[in-house]
Amino acid sequence: MKALLSGIKRSADICRYFYRFARGRKPSYPLWVCVNIILTSLLPFIAMLLPKYIIDELTGSRDIERLVILAVVLVGGTFVMENLILLIQEHRKVQEDDIARALELAMSKKAMTVKFECTETEAALSARQKAETGMSWYSGGIKGMSECLVKIGTGFCVIFGVIFLVVRISPLLLLLSLIAVSVNAVCTSGINHAAQEVFEKTPAINKFYSYIYTKISGREYAKELRLYDAGELVEKKAVENAKELNKMDNECAKKQFGFGLAASIASAAGYGISYGYLGILALKGKISVSEFVMCITAMEVFTNDCLIAVITNLQQLIMKCNFMGAFIEYMKLEDEQEGASGRPEEEAFDGIEFEHVSFKYPGRSEYILKDINLKIGRGESISLVGRNGSGKSTLVKLLCRLYEVTEGSIKIYGRDIREYSYEEYIRLLSVVFQDFKLFGYSLDENIKLGNINREDKPDTVYGLSGIDGWVDSLKKKGDTMLYKEFDEEGVEPSGGQAQKLAIARAVYRDSPVVILDEPTASLDPVAEYEIYSRFNELIKNKTAVYISHRLSSCRFCDRIVVLDDHTIRETGSHNELLKMKGVYEEMFRSQAKWYDEQPAY
Repeated sequence: MKALLSGIKRSADICRYFYRFARGRKPSYPLWVCVNIILTSLLPFIAMLLPKYIIDELTGSRDIERLVILAVVLVGGTFVMENLILLIQEHRKVQEDDIARALELAMSKKAMTVKFECTETEAALSARQKAETGMSWYSGGIKGMSECLVKIGTGFCVIFGVIFLVVRISPLLLLLSLIAVSVNAVCTSGINHAAQEVFEKTPAINKFYSYIYTKISGREYAKELRLYDAGELVEKKAVENAKELNKMDNECAKKQFGFGLAASIASAAGYGISYGYLGILALKGKISVSEFVMCITAMEVFTNDCLIAVITNLQQLIMKCNFMGAFIEYMKLEDEQEGASGRPEEEAFDGIEFEHVSFKYPGRSEYILKDINLKIGRGESISLVGRNGSGKSTLVKLLCRLYEVTEGSIKIYGRDIREYSYEEYIRLLSVVFQDFKLFGYSLDENIKLGNINREDKPDTVYGLSGIDGWVDSLKKKGDTMLYKEFDEEGVEPSGGQAQKLAIARAVYRDSPVVILDEPTASLDPVAEYEIYSRFNELIKNKTAVYISHRLSSCRFCDRIVVLDDHTIRETGSHNELLKMKGVYEEMFRSQAKWYDEQPAY
């Protein structure tokens, strides 16, 4: 009982949350649900009361005019009520579709604003998977919730009317119905519990399902699937996934079948006893034929449309709310924008300072970075180098506030970057990560991303990044769509063209700090040289942080910072570091055999 009350309370809170959301989107929606309950509650009484009066008239005075009126009211009233209910349900459906889209949009917006670490942790990824499936497959969203509430509300309304009609004839009928319904409630609870167990296990399986049937069939995997004949492996994985899903569904179905069979037996026994009892009363003359028919109809309504409906839908509502609660939990994840509200002034930017910065990823014990101390002056360009796993990209992610430092602080203007509004802070940064993404929009829209209100065309940055010739060769120039998701005439950029677009986007943003993580990884040597030869023109003497595995390309930077064993080991110019004969010199020597120019030392 305690668990039931707790479930009801939690469900009430969840219902309030979603109805507040619905009212914000469609203010009249809760009113239409209430009207639906009222009209649906009135309909059963037409079927219960009017046949009684018709039978009384047939076995009594047999007034033709009265019989016609009763028949018209019965048929016409039922027709009118049913069609009014259909109209209301159709109006509800239109509103529910709009609310469902708004909920999907809210979850998409959350995915774009939630802390970056929540896009990588298993717990957060599972939370989103549960939110998505909980709002669709398992609950039906706001529509599924409202359907339960309408049936529960209707059931309670009808119960009081039926009790008033039946208790005057035979209170024992109500007791028989309550016993049958109690057994049915226990069985329904078992059925719902089995479904809940499946729901708790599905996020990981559904994630794998989505990967196999959605992501792998996408454009980015098309070449590998064909060239490596990967279809057989993918099909094998799909079959394994399907078997796991089927096994879980079968186990659930077995449990639900057992409970369903018990509920059917209890229901049949209840009907048999009730019908037999009423038949005996009728044979003994204690109730009339019309009262017998009314009681049979009333008990049918009382048992199926009231008690069983209320209990079943109450349990269904609790289960649906458990599913939909995953949406609320996901929406509670912390956003990047939460917290500080300070606003950095770009004009007063004086550089960046790392003070005793240490970092380890959430849930892990080992440090990725340890006691980093580094000052980057305004207008200075530095190159971060180091072996794989030394923490170069992690250092940049901390500067971008994709993660927060575990210890120490990163400062600009002498203030910890966490004191500034995230939205305002990131305007200081123009970033190109190695795994950058372009969108299925036009070239210009990809360049103006985050700056869509700027009126100037991005033609200049096309030239700076060396992609102006390709853009000019296109029929629609900068208005050409990337990829073919939305436009058959969309273009598929090469890896080098895509990387130059990403660089152009960073330059167009015109922020005081430029961060380039392997910005030329997809470029050929000639294109790479072109980028480096006009690097200063590209960044316009801005503060620049550059990551590269190609040590020969670090020479254009003012300073090279060498990371090793999770901390800074060396700093200096290319020649200074070579003379130290330390980590950098060792790394450079191992790469020197691939360079045309031999190291000068």
